[in-house]
Amino acid sequence: MLKPGRDLRRDLRAHGRLVISFLLALVAAMAVSSSAHAGQWPEEKGGQALGEAPELLLTFDDGPHETLSKSILDTLKERNYKAIFFWTGRRVTGEKAGLDERLALVQRAVREGHLVGNHTVNHAKLCSVKKEEAEQEIDDNRKLYETLTGLPMFLMRVPYGARCKRLEKMLAERNIRHTHWDLDPQEFRHHSTDLAVQYVTRKLARLENGKRAILLMHDTQPVTATALPRILDWIEEENVRRLEALSSTLDDQGKRKGRRQRRPDKLPIRIISGSEFVGQRYPAPLLGVAEAGLLEVGQMLRTTSLQILPHP
Repeated sequence: MLKPGRDLRRDLRAHGRLVISFLLALVAAMAVSSSAHAGQWPEEKGGQALGEAPELLLTFDDGPHETLSKSILDTLKERNYKAIFFWTGRRVTGEKAGLDERLALVQRAVREGHLVGNHTVNHAKLCSVKKEEAEQEIDDNRKLYETLTGLPMFLMRVPYGARCKRLEKMLAERNIRHTHWDLDPQEFRHHSTDLAVQYVTRKLARLENGKRAILLMHDTQPVTATALPRILDWIEEENVRRLEALSSTLDDQGKRKGRRQRRPDKLPIRIISGSEFVGQRYPAPLLGVAEAGLLEVGQMLRTTSLQILPHP
């Protein structure tokens, strides 16, 4: 049996790296294409961080799924991270297998401090369907999840990131803002855990101090459930590396060594909760609702005279 020589092994490794680079470039191109199709929501991406460190907001679309959403919630609970889940109504209505488990996951998500956002009943193309149908998709899903959680639903991610003047008017009338994204690994297309992890970690490695990225993944995809722990592992390991690098530049008094000006080191990446995100973009009373995650708080807000969230 012939054994490959050193040159052949080197060529194969180089070829493998080339293939991975090509696939990552393809994922990035698909993400750009997706964002272009989304109409470029200008003010709804991550934007500026709350502090000096780079920040990441975890968001998941399309669920709940009786096993995959559960796996993601388990991972988040183990690491003590909070996320925003943009869920559809069709997955928690009707007679279907796993319905009881999905309903229980909605309650669990709120109980554990996550936020639930509107993603329409049927993952609808809101700029393509008739006006009345689009309004019903938004309103019915909002009422459904407000009933399930006992909390007002003021967060929304428009399916496909669609944008049009008619939709903007609908959202404004309901005091709802679309939450867009910065990082989209397109895991629902390529179904590769490795590609999803490499795309996200490469983007996060370049995230500058004082900037925030919103990560979009899908809790109906097996690859999301397998990629998330690896992404979080990388962040935690990268944060250790960054702390070690920072400590090596300080003297015993905590001051920078040397007199020469240098580019600031990247600070550890901070994963922010949905309630922190809400606290920056919405009125202060809503922050208490998001953090409390209690049914009675939602009821209290509905009965106050603040009228923050007028119901259509």
